[in-house]
Amino acid sequence: MAKDQEPEKEKTEYQKIISGEAEPVGRQKGWKNLQKGQREHNLAVIDPEKAKEIRRKGAEAINALKGEKRTAKESLDNILTLTASETMINNADLEPEIAERLKRSGVKITVYDLIQLVATGRAIGGNMKAYELIRDTYGDMPVKQVEITENITTDADRALLKKINDRLEAGTLIVVEDQTAGNDTTEDNIKNENDPE
Repeated sequence: MAKDQEPEKEKTEYQKIISGEAEPVGRQKGWKNLQKGQREHNLAVIDPEKAKEIRRKGAEAINALKGEKRTAKESLDNILTLTASETMINNADLEPEIAERLKRSGVKITVYDLIQLVATGRAIGGNMKAYELIRDTYGDMPVKQVEITENITTDADRALLKKINDRLEAGTLIVVEDQTAGNDTTEDNIKNENDPE
């Protein structure tokens, strides 16, 4: 079959859009910028004043997005660092004695401080969940012990242990100290007496 008689290969979507045969949709619109010779969007080759304006507008758009979009942590940080008002303190579920001492002290407290005071009051009142929260936050969380029930030794580990054990029993094992990595007795550092230096 002659070259001019070959059926035309099916063009990809990208090729159709670049050649102008198809209209780009969605993210495909950016494909036109990849076209060879497309230099009008390259900030390095356009007028410096125009490039500066494009960069400024881009920075404004990014800053506007950053201002609108906050993580929950950022929002909570703003809320929890507010100074607690007298009304908030009066409406909080505080132990009466703690609330009275707080009012007399005149100390400005944050919303976060108020939450901690409420949790402390509930812990004093016998609420075990509040007690655990205070204990864990304070750093007295009990250590959790995990028991491994699976056999994590591989066949290669068992073979190495058997090899070391055989050498120990035969009295031909010499442990060589590795000066670069400390006193390491890995398989690389275990030497047989009969091995050449």
